[in-house]
Amino acid sequence: MITALALKREGRVSRVGILDLDQHWGDGTHDIVRHLGLDWVSHHSPGPEVPKASDAKRYLRRLPGIVGGFHDCDLLLYQAGADAHVDDPLGGWMTSEQLAERDSIVFDIAATVGVPVAWNLAGGYQRSTDGGIEPVLAIHRRTMEACARVFVAGSEVSR
Repeated sequence: MITALALKREGRVSRVGILDLDQHWGDGTHDIVRHLGLDWVSHHSPGPEVPKASDAKRYLRRLPGIVGGFHDCDLLLYQAGADAHVDDPLGGWMTSEQLAERDSIVFDIAATVGVPVAWNLAGGYQRSTDGGIEPVLAIHRRTMEACARVFVAGSEVSR
């Protein structure tokens, strides 16, 4: 919200989309948009009901339309949460493959409708057997790879 408000104040955007796909509902963003009456911000999060693994395929089928709905925005702020992974201790409703599909859909559709994306890595609390954060880093790398595949000409992101 700080980014959206600053860009609006500077006259750099007319409309901003916020796509919050972190595991936990973006209720703070929702409350700010509602409280300030920001009709120039379009916000989507899966919602206050925490999705379940059985919801993932259906949600991924809906996601292209959701992202396409940001077509009139000057910028899409994408919260790419790793804590939505099924093995995350604080979340979990998508497999690694489904998270990769989620990211591909977001970047592909945003490029198709011509809205630039600024994304950030979020969430992710899994640990490897040695206590490291490699499981989370792997999810974040896949997000970066999906973005580069769409937005960086000739990208071949190495692992």
